[in-house]
Amino acid sequence: MKKTLRYKPPRSLLTKITRISAYSLVLVVMTFLGLYLGLYLDRLTNMAPNFTFLGLIIGIALGFKGFIQEAIAERRGQQ
Repeated sequence: MKKTLRYKPPRSLLTKITRISAYSLVLVVMTFLGLYLGLYLDRLTNMAPNFTFLGLIIGIALGFKGFIQEAIAERRGQQ
């Protein structure tokens, strides 16, 4: 039987993909944490959508902030 050669990507590429995937996951997690914190505060205070919207917006903003900071750091490392 003949062995076929398999493509093996360089470790630096795999590291970059892993870091970007991790920060994408953080973006999603921060959004949901903000949403659930807002829902919890709404239940506590009986102020229906106020804290939900506020928590969602804060979660999205914090998630994007972390993602953009990582993208800038990655870009500076390339140059």
